Amino acid sequence: MQRRHFIAASALGLARIPSAWASDWPSRPVRVIVPGGPGSPADVAIRALQDVLARQLGQAIVVDNRPGGQGIIGVEALAKAAPDGYTVGLINLQSAVTPALRAKTPFDLQRDFVAVTQLTTESPVLLARQGLGVKTLAELVALARRQPGQLTLGSAGAGTPSHLGMALLQRAAGIELRHVPYRTIAAAVTDLTGGTVDVVLSGSAAAQQGLNAGRVVALAIAAPQRKKAFPGLPTLAEEGYPGIDLRGWTGVAAPAGTPAPIVARLERALVAALADPNVASRIETSGAEPGGAGGAAFGAFVASESKRWRQVVVDEKITQD
Repeated sequence: MQRRHFIAASALGLARIPSAWASDWPSRPVRVIVPGGPGSPADVAIRALQDVLARQLGQAIVVDNRPGGQGIIGVEALAKAAPDGYTVGLINLQSAVTPALRAKTPFDLQRDFVAVTQLTTESPVLLARQGLGVKTLAELVALARRQPGQLTLGSAGAGTPSHLGMALLQRAAGIELRHVPYRTIAAAVTDLTGGTVDVVLSGSAAAQQGLNAGRVVALAIAAPQRKKAFPGLPTLAEEGYPGIDLRGWTGVAAPAGTPAPIVARLERALVAALADPNVASRIETSGAEPGGAGGAAFGAFVASESKRWRQVVVDEKITQD
């Protein structure tokens, strides 16, 4: 009830703000809340364009890392921020999934935020430990069918994209892996490298680190086409599983009630920053791809992702409560 009153009060207050106030934005640094620690995919995404975005807006961009709670801490802080354009933040696939996993979540993506611009998409890589004796997805599926429930799956935790994505793939392949949750995907990949778990669906950066260690095997990439970072790696569609979209994403959102002229200005600046060749190169080096969808298109995408993954959560009977 208090939250609804806050939004209503904010909306009434903003209605009385002169248009000139919004036209002067920004007159001081803009804070970007990141629901992850330094080096997380969301953090890498904003830092790739931080300097270029600052030049576009004429003000410093201050990155405020708020890790914890599988992204809940940072996203909740953004939902409670003043809707004045000086605090914006990042949302991602986990932000869309979390409300489906918990009976109570301190934010609602459609109610509490204005979608601004999608920054990146990321195609996860399916990895197996080297000693498992498989070199292709078909070989992994065959082995898992011979040993139902015996092979182990490492993830970043119950209900995370690395867990839910593999739930979709297991269902499509008709196999069952034993889930082993970790606190982070990097920790899961570390144990995969050490031979503690058998399979991990990993983000590109962590996958590359595991491959560089020489103790894991990449089986497939969950992308529409092959990627420059993994040129010899087949897609899930090539391996016989078309239509399974496991890609992650990160985008910028503002608190609900942020004046439309400010949102539009920020969207233009972000789209221009993403078009900068150096920014695109930094994003691609991290294993992701530049986004660019803004405004209504990004908002519609977030809504569709929330609906899609909510159904996966229901089907797989996964909760975090």
